[in-house]
Amino acid sequence: MIGMESLVRWRHPQDGLVMPGQFIPMAEEAGVISELSRAVLANALRDLGRWRAEGRQWDVAVNVSTKDFSDLRFPDHLAEEAARAGAPLQHLILEITESQMAADRTLQLDILTRLRLKRVRLSIDDFGTGYSFLSQLREFPVDELKIDRSFVHGAARDTQLAAIVQSNIRLASELGLRVVAEGVEDLDDWRFLRAAGCTYAQGYFVARPMPGAELVAWEADWRSRRSELAA
Repeated sequence: MIGMESLVRWRHPQDGLVMPGQFIPMAEEAGVISELSRAVLANALRDLGRWRAEGRQWDVAVNVSTKDFSDLRFPDHLAEEAARAGAPLQHLILEITESQMAADRTLQLDILTRLRLKRVRLSIDDFGTGYSFLSQLREFPVDELKIDRSFVHGAARDTQLAAIVQSNIRLASELGLRVVAEGVEDLDDWRFLRAAGCTYAQGYFVARPMPGAELVAWEADWRSRRSELAA
């Protein structure tokens, strides 16, 4: 285990656990998506700072809202929030989508460069599902590609999906980027990715979403499972 992705959930007092697909569009429509995004980021940084103090060198990935990704003040805000939390920015990964990269290219390159200067790592989320980004990969300072789960899950049984995943792994390798496969939901997915040379994976087969406080206990169980998978 090298890290985790921070996800947002709403624990409603009457309705229970509300999934993001039910409230993210409302937050965007109401104009509060940036506030929500920054609250998730602040919480992730606090967890990161606590784990760092405990000697755990985990990475945390957080999605960035389109509004923040278009705000030149965002890199400095991020640095201030990380300093308050005692969180090392080199262990933070910000995830952006291909569609987010299709806006003001000059502004976004400026923001990405400022983030990189602060040692924040950058990841292209849901790679392959948005706008064509291939021509910009060599220009933007990104570190990682995340292959979308729609290509990953079931690729062991679908030659077309397998070809897409394998070509993305080769592309990332040739560009010197880390590649992460999302949507690893069963043992077939896991074994296919290992055979294809994918180094990093996430999905329900590894772990379902959980509160940050439960990760330490979960890690011990994963170590046991991981040793069995490697046998």
